[in-house]
Amino acid sequence: MFQHHYKNSLAAAILLTLPGLAQAQLEEVIVTAQKRAESLQDVPVSVSAISGDLISPAEITSVNDIAVTTPNFTMTQFNIGEPQYYIRGIGNSADSAGSDPAVATFVDEVYVGRSGGGSGNLFDLDRVEILRGPQGTLFGKNVVGGAISYHTAKPSQEFEGKVGVTAGNYDLTMFQGMVNGPLTDNLAGKLVFSKRDRDGYIKNTLDGERYQDEDNLSLRGQLLWNPSDTVQVLFGLDYADDDQAGNCRNANNLELNDPLGLSAYSATIVAASTGGDIRKCASSVSPFQEREVKGSLLRVDWDLESATFTSLTAYREMEYEHLEDLAGLPVGPTPYNLIDTVDEESDQFSQEFRLTSTGDGALEWLVGAFYMQENVDRAESFIGGFGGPLGQSPVFPFLDGAVTFLQDAETTSYAAFGQASWHINDAWTLTVGARYSYDEKEITQGLSNEEDPASDTARLSAISGFPPAIVEALYAPYPAVVLGIPANGFGALANLTNPSALAWPFSVDADDDWSEVTTSASLNWNYSDDGLLYLSFSEGYKSGAFAGQAAFPSSAMVPLEPELATNFELGIKSEFLENRLRVNASVFYTEYEDLQVFQLVGSLLVSGNAEATSEGFEVEVTGLLTDNWTVTANYAYLDAEYDEYILGEDDFAGNTLPRAAEDSYYLRSSYVIPMNSGAEFDLVLSYAYTGDFFYEASNHVATAEDGYGLIDASVNWRSASESWGITAWGKNLDDEEYRIHSILSNVSGTVDVWGPPRTYGMTVTYVF
Repeated sequence: MFQHHYKNSLAAAILLTLPGLAQAQLEEVIVTAQKRAESLQDVPVSVSAISGDLISPAEITSVNDIAVTTPNFTMTQFNIGEPQYYIRGIGNSADSAGSDPAVATFVDEVYVGRSGGGSGNLFDLDRVEILRGPQGTLFGKNVVGGAISYHTAKPSQEFEGKVGVTAGNYDLTMFQGMVNGPLTDNLAGKLVFSKRDRDGYIKNTLDGERYQDEDNLSLRGQLLWNPSDTVQVLFGLDYADDDQAGNCRNANNLELNDPLGLSAYSATIVAASTGGDIRKCASSVSPFQEREVKGSLLRVDWDLESATFTSLTAYREMEYEHLEDLAGLPVGPTPYNLIDTVDEESDQFSQEFRLTSTGDGALEWLVGAFYMQENVDRAESFIGGFGGPLGQSPVFPFLDGAVTFLQDAETTSYAAFGQASWHINDAWTLTVGARYSYDEKEITQGLSNEEDPASDTARLSAISGFPPAIVEALYAPYPAVVLGIPANGFGALANLTNPSALAWPFSVDADDDWSEVTTSASLNWNYSDDGLLYLSFSEGYKSGAFAGQAAFPSSAMVPLEPELATNFELGIKSEFLENRLRVNASVFYTEYEDLQVFQLVGSLLVSGNAEATSEGFEVEVTGLLTDNWTVTANYAYLDAEYDEYILGEDDFAGNTLPRAAEDSYYLRSSYVIPMNSGAEFDLVLSYAYTGDFFYEASNHVATAEDGYGLIDASVNWRSASESWGITAWGKNLDDEEYRIHSILSNVSGTVDVWGPPRTYGMTVTYVF
């Protein structure tokens, strides 16, 4: 019903936007989606650009806020170090040190290898660009699903500063500041500061503490030096530190997922401990999440006679730890418990060189080279118990234990790329591009079991009735890892409840390398001064991957195949009514070969390759109904499913890809009321809807997330001098309940993390 109302409202908005109703024009949006500054309306790429003006406590404070406002972009988050981005249904939940994200993250054009290393505070950004679909020619490695590109606001010679104070419910406090200005005639500097704290909105009924809070400190400093008229040097440092109480998951959907027949018993315990309240949990441990991110950047732009040479040198590192209860059930009264803890350190060095033409002739071109080395050291432990406190089961002692998966991975990447655009005439342009990529991964990974190996072997032999050699052959034939588990006997039960019951200590070394040439092409027709129609072809590539949580040496040594994407797209970018109405739309069809899939089976993360297709269309509309009233709307339709994917005895062909909502849309209205004093009020109301989707490739009914909508609103006052601003804001005003992460439990139901409830507050800013 709301969707029908939305379509009628959008049509009415367009009809109302008639000549004479508005004299103002929409501002031109500049993006660098093709590694050169261009108008958004001239780029034959599906890209959404979010202005830094919208990044504020009232509207956008996190990547999740960006996702709900962007067509076909979904974000879920296992923990602070493992955000999971999906664009057009493509992404993955891999956490292995030997794998890479399908949706890449860039900070000031620097590729960030670990997704958690690029999602810090968003204060004082110039813009965020979301590129949808494969971007395998101009961008760094592994952009098969799309890219999230953050662009900071650079220093300038004009002195300016800004401070802001925010207070809100759940004891929210935030202090932000920025100062910018000249240091010498040819040197400018900028310093940005942000400190955000908020109490948690989930209460643990066992210890009385609140979880899922915020505690973030972010700093960024930049120097911009112009030693001559033709050379510009940018040096930057950034730092972010998070120290949070962490996730406190609760158990749900007990009646929908009950592999061990425990739902009736577990439901009684859950009802007694949380009363079914999603804002309560019952964890026997104290969860936490900690993350520290550091980055440095040196960029040199040298204007030559007919081209610009760019050198981009960067170093980044991240450390994060987390601990949480994955069972969601109180220890003791319930039969099963599982604690997950991760300690990861990563660092990367990257170097990119580019030469970009600057002429206005018939041919524009760009060539470049890219190098990166990344090191990731990761340890993930699972501590399980069955029938009693962790490690102290009086009933099933053979199902207790702790197992740690260890990984030390090094990735080296090289690439050479180029793109050329031939302006055939004033109306037609042909663009072609290619990229050669080479990736090499070396990894040492293994498993550490706190139990004595001899007793562990005896325990598993007693469980299965087979000697260890036979057990490994039955329980872990590659590539299924643990998919050959017999359907009966304690062996299946052991895998369902505790990974340490099927694990012997080992350590192995493995390496592999891959190379690929990806191409792109587009034919653009400027059918008018304000209209572009384009037909494009692009390919994407993601290197092979070593799966994490490998239970046996055989599965630890053999990588997944590289992932390849082929995309066809027809799009239009247009402006009407003297640039008071902007309509951009695209239709796309993408085939994925050897899509890397990661899914929990029992207590282990199982990996494999699949074939998939993603197709759909996207529409983005911005209109000035009057000089003071701006309406923005977008709609996305997506049909993304597996063509081939077999997991053990299950055939998932035809299943919908995880996190792939069929429908999503966003509406935003901004109405400015000028005052006689010169001050003004800006009334903003928005609605973001995400349709039904699944959290798992199996499309298990318990992993289905019903569609939900989020209503945000704000009242903004700006002084006549624009020095002072006061904003009263509210987010998720109808207190919608929705999950931001879900795990299909090994024993009963799902174990879920819920999105923030209704929040509200006030922000005061002063610009000088």
